[in-house]
Amino acid sequence: MASLVHLRAEDGSIIRLEYHETCPSVAELARRYAIAGYPDRYVVVSERQTKVDACGRPLKADKEEVGVYISLILRPSMFPSQAGFFSAMSTVALITALDEHTTKRLGIGWVSDIFCEGERIGGVTVEGRLDNFSSYEYIIVSFSVRLTEGQFPPRISDLIKKVFGSENASVSMIIAKDILSKFFVLYPRLKDTEKFMDVYKDRFILAGKRVSFLEYGKRRRCKILNVDNSDCSLIVETKGGLVKRIYSPKNVFIPKIIR
Repeated sequence: MASLVHLRAEDGSIIRLEYHETCPSVAELARRYAIAGYPDRYVVVSERQTKVDACGRPLKADKEEVGVYISLILRPSMFPSQAGFFSAMSTVALITALDEHTTKRLGIGWVSDIFCEGERIGGVTVEGRLDNFSSYEYIIVSFSVRLTEGQFPPRISDLIKKVFGSENASVSMIIAKDILSKFFVLYPRLKDTEKFMDVYKDRFILAGKRVSFLEYGKRRRCKILNVDNSDCSLIVETKGGLVKRIYSPKNVFIPKIIR
């Protein structure tokens, strides 16, 4: 059964947060809501998903994954050319919020995967729908993180909130609120990339790693050099020493565990 909570964002606007203990996919539900006309800053949150895991992979029947699953509906006044850094900005908001709930080493993959001690545990996805004027009808930002007690042990402060807080004061909900808080601090500064790209590159853990990428239908090996500040493209060096830029994550094969 869903419950509705109202939060106040950094800029004073109201966030409507719909909480589910279990949901097949918060992204699918948010997409239906967005098409149906639900308002800007409407959020769907769940502690468990039964359809896909934190990394977007299908779960087996009768399986569920415990974590933090958030899909946020936005209705911004912007064109696609202005939204290129949405993933990077959202990933910085996610990792800085998670930092407050673990002593483990967290890192950022490309573009928006989150790794804990070298293991991929979730990330951010961004999708949008354009209207007839080529501006956004809506954007949905989804945050997904698998939680384990080994990686995210409950903090004393979280346990106190859980005991004395509202019925929605579970640890997952506490972390979800922290993620949204960090996001809405950065969201008005989306065009000012220095506010988050320095953090993004500082937490980027793939520099120097060897991966494969797709070129002309063939998989080729390369070494990752860095991420470009101007467009968030991946800068790699091929086996022959040629430096290239990769723009689509679908063309890069990054392992689930980074040594």
